Amino acid sequence: MSVSLIDPRHVKRIRVQLGITQSALARAAGISQSLVAKIEAGQVDPSFTTLKSIADALRVQIKSGAKKASDVMSKPVVTVQANTSISDCIELMRKRGISQLPVYSGAQLVGSISEGHIVALLSTEADPRTSLERPVSRFLEASYPTVDVSTPVDALFSLFNFVQAVLVTSGDRMAGIITKIDMLSAEVR
Repeated sequence: MSVSLIDPRHVKRIRVQLGITQSALARAAGISQSLVAKIEAGQVDPSFTTLKSIADALRVQIKSGAKKASDVMSKPVVTVQANTSISDCIELMRKRGISQLPVYSGAQLVGSISEGHIVALLSTEADPRTSLERPVSRFLEASYPTVDVSTPVDALFSLFNFVQAVLVTSGDRMAGIITKIDMLSAEVR
């Protein structure tokens, strides 16, 4: 069995770096806030059990500090209604510098449309201009998957082998969208 403890002299530095209070650490470790204060001040030599509880609580805080969907998402989510024309979708994508849009019918998510899909559609038309005024509902792609704001970013990478974007929800409302460039940017930061 491997038990990893921390030096009591480093508790305060680690706690402050993680941005948690003495009270929060005490709650997580199952000890009193005054004991945390005394350990940090060097006034008390903690028992093995207490030090292990503190180390475990700090370890959980470090793991929970990993990036979440809410940390990398773009907001607000730019969407279109199903009756929007393809030409209006193209103009919106151009104006906003985006390459895909979630498509709604009222408040219901019904699909998506991407610039790649539009290009492929227009390339098959004898006269592409006729398709430009048709509603996007006639050319829908699948809806983007949704994840909660607390979903770890590391869990999302494999999704991007199959989709262009992921919608991020908070409760029952749309909070943001994550695209491939958002994922790449998160890794650079």
